[in-house]
Amino acid sequence: MYIKEVKTLLSRIYAQLKYIEDNARIITIVGMTAIIFVQVVARVVFKWSSPAMEEAARFIMIWSIFIGAVVSAREDSHICMGSFVKTAKGEALFNVISKLVTFLFLCVFVKWSFDYARYSLQKEMNSIVLDVPMIVVHSCFLVTGTFDDFSHFYSFAEQARNAVLVFRKDG
Repeated sequence: MYIKEVKTLLSRIYAQLKYIEDNARIITIVGMTAIIFVQVVARVVFKWSSPAMEEAARFIMIWSIFIGAVVSAREDSHICMGSFVKTAKGEALFNVISKLVTFLFLCVFVKWSFDYARYSLQKEMNSIVLDVPMIVVHSCFLVTGTFDDFSHFYSFAEQARNAVLVFRKDG
C-alpha cells in the first residue's frame, strides 16, 4: 500500500513538473523572440539600440537553454550511447549505470548550483546593464538542475525496473 501511494505522489509531482517545464520553455522562447524582434525593429527603423534589451534577451536565453536540457532529459531525446552493447542484459545494465552516473553527476551539479546561488546572494551581485540581482540568472542552474535531477531519477528508476524484468526473463 505504501509503495502505491509513493508512486502516485511521484507521478503527480512528475506531471506538475512536466507542465511547468513545457510552459516555461514556451514563455522563454516567446519572450526572447519578442525582445529580439523589438530590438531589431528599433535598430532598423529608429537607428536606436538598447543594451538592456540585449541583456534581458541573454538572460532569458540562458533559462531557455537549461529548460530545453530538462525537457530533453525528460523525453530522453538527447544523444545516447549504447550501440556497443549487443545483448539485452548488457543494454539493460548499461542503461541503469548510465542513468545512475548521470543522476549522481546532477546531484553534484545541484549542490554546486546551490552554493553558487548562495554566493551570488551574499555578494549581492547585480548585472551591469539592467542592474538586476544576478540571482535571476544564477538560480537557473539550481532550478533546472533540480528538475533535471528529478527527471533522471525517474528515468533511472524506470531503467532499473526494466533491467530487473530483463534479468528475470532471461533467467
